[in-house]
Amino acid sequence: MKYQELIKKIKAQDLNAVYLFTGPERHIASMMEESLIQSIIPEGLEQINVMRFEDKEADIADITGICRQLPMMSPYRVVVVREETGIPHTADNTIIQNFCDYLKDPEPTTLLVLYDSKPDKRKKIYKCLKQQAAIVSFDKLNQIELEKWIGRRFHQAGKKTTQRVINRFLEKTRYLTNESQNMEMVDHEIEKLIHYVGEKEMITQDDLEATLPPTIDDNIFRMIDCAVTGKMDQAMLMLKNFYLEGESPFGVFALLAGQIRTMTMVRILSERRELPSVIAKKVSRPPYVVKKMMANSHHFKMAKLYQLIMTLGDLDMAMKNGEIDPELGLERLMWGINDQ
Repeated sequence: MKYQELIKKIKAQDLNAVYLFTGPERHIASMMEESLIQSIIPEGLEQINVMRFEDKEADIADITGICRQLPMMSPYRVVVVREETGIPHTADNTIIQNFCDYLKDPEPTTLLVLYDSKPDKRKKIYKCLKQQAAIVSFDKLNQIELEKWIGRRFHQAGKKTTQRVINRFLEKTRYLTNESQNMEMVDHEIEKLIHYVGEKEMITQDDLEATLPPTIDDNIFRMIDCAVTGKMDQAMLMLKNFYLEGESPFGVFALLAGQIRTMTMVRILSERRELPSVIAKKVSRPPYVVKKMMANSHHFKMAKLYQLIMTLGDLDMAMKNGEIDPELGLERLMWGINDQ
């Protein structure tokens, strides 16, 4: 099940004795863990009825022993076993058997939560969990889910904003385009934005720009835009600023190449008259980014875009083989973008 279904089950007090939390979004999983605790353990009794195991030294006998203990002044106790214990991926047959024996007959007054972000479905522990536990997937949110999350956060804080601001927020946080970005980071930026506006109810784009600094992707896009529109002085200054900020020429090249390749694909698909929403799915970019790329791509003839793709391949090889200085290679590439 997804976390949204778990929320409904918590509200209905339709709970399982054992849960397996999977997926990369540990921040959301931790929030659901707290929701479970708050729903079944009286306030003030958490310290004596919640036990968390986080170390590799955690002993399976201790874990199952505590699971068998009766709660104190509470209808339930909660036992949380983190992935860091190594139990979900252990090869120790004694541990595996002990754990699976407990899963077959879990204590009805104990709620056991086990974390495993990437479960190995071949292992016996996972097979036991699949039979006995409720498996909750905490995958990365899609755009609709993310927009709802942001809207709910703003609403809880008594704030309002526009769809345009939300779109810009998604673009600047890069959650949808960068696998390394997670909801903990998104929530941090939301809290920073809410704190910045203070008592003001409406969050504007100016507020957003003031609290979220431009990302390197933003600046790469602006650099391409400057080159496309003939503002080469600004483009070359931005390129030099990347180096001053500690970015390597190879890193800048990778981002630049990625945007040019995606822009070319966007142009090809748009000429086939595909909708921006369809193109966005095919190139794995949000629709609002695709619209910007569509506008920029039409500054080029298709032959020029194909030529740039060939240039990228040649330059990548020449830089890696030491045939050209990377910084000089990038300067030539930028002038090539300008030469339409």
